[in-house]
Amino acid sequence: MKLFQYLKAVIFILFLNGCSSGNDDMDISSIDNFEEEQVIVEQTTSVSEINLGSNSTGSFNFVPEGSLSNKIIEVFYHIPDGEINNIPILFSFHGGSRNAIDYRDAWINMANENGFMVFAPKFDNFYFEGGDMYNLANIFQDGDNPSSSTFNSSDLWTFSLIDKLFDFIVNEINGIQTEYNAWGHSGGAQFLHRFTLYLPDSKVNKVICSNAGWYTVPENGIPFPYGLDQSELTDNKLISAFSKKLYLHLGDEDTDPSSSSLRHNEVLDDQQGLNRLVRGRYFYENSKTKAESLNVDFNWIKTPEVEGVGHNAQLMANDALQYILEN
Repeated sequence: MKLFQYLKAVIFILFLNGCSSGNDDMDISSIDNFEEEQVIVEQTTSVSEINLGSNSTGSFNFVPEGSLSNKIIEVFYHIPDGEINNIPILFSFHGGSRNAIDYRDAWINMANENGFMVFAPKFDNFYFEGGDMYNLANIFQDGDNPSSSTFNSSDLWTFSLIDKLFDFIVNEINGIQTEYNAWGHSGGAQFLHRFTLYLPDSKVNKVICSNAGWYTVPENGIPFPYGLDQSELTDNKLISAFSKKLYLHLGDEDTDPSSSSLRHNEVLDDQQGLNRLVRGRYFYENSKTKAESLNVDFNWIKTPEVEGVGHNAQLMANDALQYILEN
């Protein structure tokens, strides 16, 4: 079965362009290079052939066990020199362009200089079609029309693959790591803040969300995917989520309301605002208000806004490094 899935992935990945469906916050950073990506794909190893080692760069196909074993994730990685069984692990999450190779490459120099590994899983548009399977992680059968009857079990959520991938990597390198850090830009930040809300007991340590296009705000009176109504998120789950280390990370020039594929509708625009910057501010302030109403600790941090930076993944990654390294 895994061999069949691998061959199937090779056939499809050579012509997929990785674009998400419309209105789900495409990543418009300047670090796209599909020609280079195709070369990497041709050199991809299967799960059975993977051999992660010091000072290596490449990719492999990860086939998870369990309910999502029909999915294949190509994982781009870079490992610096060093004893890899105990150096930190960073997951880097792409935006709507699904250009995971660039989200690995954005970190290579920083990984070499600071001694951590970077893994960038690619949620392609074949196995993880549209925003429902990536941005909204298959929480509901149709994320824009949620109901209790269409709420999927957690083993079907795309979120559930992340800890499995981490465990797989640690096993492959005979590692002793017990946690990982995660950074996402644009659609990747959408994925990560919902990951924190819905799976607060994951093995992630720090979550850094840069320039998401829109949010699931912990706010009553607003329907999912924009608020808590019909979200199936309980107060206990929110309390656990607020205890995590989540960094809300915004560029102060990410203010274009007409940005390509930035989602707009009456509910979202009236609630969160018209651009990524004001939406991020809204998400943080209302999350803090919700935590205060529950009388619980709120460990989320809004970092200083990155001056002179708009919707640029590389520049946001450069600034996010300081938060990954801090104790």
